[in-house]
Amino acid sequence: MATLISTLKNGKSDFFAELTKRMEEKGDFPAWSKSIQQIDELMCDENKNITHIANVILSDFTLTQKIIRLANSEMYSKLSNGITTISHAIAVLGLHAISNIILNIRFIDTLSTSTLHSEVVRTELEKVILTGDITRNIVAKLTINNAEEAVVCALMHHIGRLMLAFYFPDEWLKIQEIANGEYGQENEASLEIIGLTIDEISQEMARNWRLPGKIINSMSSLVTLDKTSIPGSADWLKIMANFSGKIASMLVNNTSGNDLHAFVSRYSRVLLIPQKDILNSIEQAQNKATNVAASPRNGKISDKSDKPRNRLTAGLIELSFAVAQKIDFNSALSIVLETIYVSMKFNRVVIFFRDDRGYMAHSYFGNLTQGILPQLIFPEAYTADVFHLSLTNKSDVFIQSVASARKSSIPDWYKAALPDAGAFILLPLPYEDNCIGLIYADWQIDGIQAINPDEFLSLGMLRDQLMKSLVE
Repeated sequence: MATLISTLKNGKSDFFAELTKRMEEKGDFPAWSKSIQQIDELMCDENKNITHIANVILSDFTLTQKIIRLANSEMYSKLSNGITTISHAIAVLGLHAISNIILNIRFIDTLSTSTLHSEVVRTELEKVILTGDITRNIVAKLTINNAEEAVVCALMHHIGRLMLAFYFPDEWLKIQEIANGEYGQENEASLEIIGLTIDEISQEMARNWRLPGKIINSMSSLVTLDKTSIPGSADWLKIMANFSGKIASMLVNNTSGNDLHAFVSRYSRVLLIPQKDILNSIEQAQNKATNVAASPRNGKISDKSDKPRNRLTAGLIELSFAVAQKIDFNSALSIVLETIYVSMKFNRVVIFFRDDRGYMAHSYFGNLTQGILPQLIFPEAYTADVFHLSLTNKSDVFIQSVASARKSSIPDWYKAALPDAGAFILLPLPYEDNCIGLIYADWQIDGIQAINPDEFLSLGMLRDQLMKSLVE
């Protein structure tokens, strides 16, 4: 303990410098595998419903804070005056960006292999999820606009606690000892141990992440219960966030029924919500938490099967950010070609562009010589081969075996130029009503890899992001 305190000579600035360092070293909060799995399923559903996706995201603190942070980041700030709901964030970011965030988040189970304090963090995350569920159940009984705001504020109210539990586990344990499990005493205990209150940590991080004022305001534990607040107002959101957090802590600490009812009674008057509705909401959240605890924690993905997908996802995220920052097409193309080449262990990746002579290879990654490049050219005039079929129909193509493919579908120029190709994919580049080119990638005859539908879909998403750089 003395080691940390001795390094905080400049108080607040030193603490946040140390926090930033630890965040870079350790990465971001873990997420629930159950949430990831549910959203994966929803993303693959042709009849996907934005409300369903938003509700699953709101059940997970990590997903919520990442998406709210990104939606309020500088690159998206011109699209809104401040985003406080997940539904609005999805509308601004788009489902592709949401999918990329989700695929790139580590599961909570991986934390248990990297730190001795994983159970402490897991407990805090479970407490946060309980907080969100209580809030969601309560606002479902009300008729207020942007009810999601209350859930987001309730979740984000816990930023400081999770920062300490995850990045400063020794200090957090000491804070818990001093607070003796009392939620309301944690601020004072944090001030004693690290020189900052939990509220100060939460609000400073929120400002750094450019979060809206409503969310920052809700992170304060200073609330007055001597007057009522209009449901949905900034003060009401702050009181609701405090109430839900304290109730969740009381439930985890097995507070007596009489004390819990007395607490609910005090807040019921201020929040203008009938006591029975609040108690019913709490019971619903408790039942859900019990069912989750009784279920086995699964959903881990093996490193072997996930590597291509993770690399594709990382490339998608990098490209999405670059396109949002108005990167030029050639720079975006380099990101795409390199990502495809590295992620799927292709033998080579080649970009063809249309010019006066037809479609001609312009650049590549991998096993190809400059002498072969001029041979990679074919006319624009249609013939019934796989290249023209892909371009005409604007369809992504996977030829699993060149040797087994119908002979007429594989053109002679291709067989002569690339005789060692055993399998390949084609990703046309549609622009307005035509295709300006296509991306080709292959494996050698003795190095053919499997490609699953998710990976093929991600390759198409990369191409789609590339084409955005031409129009945005």
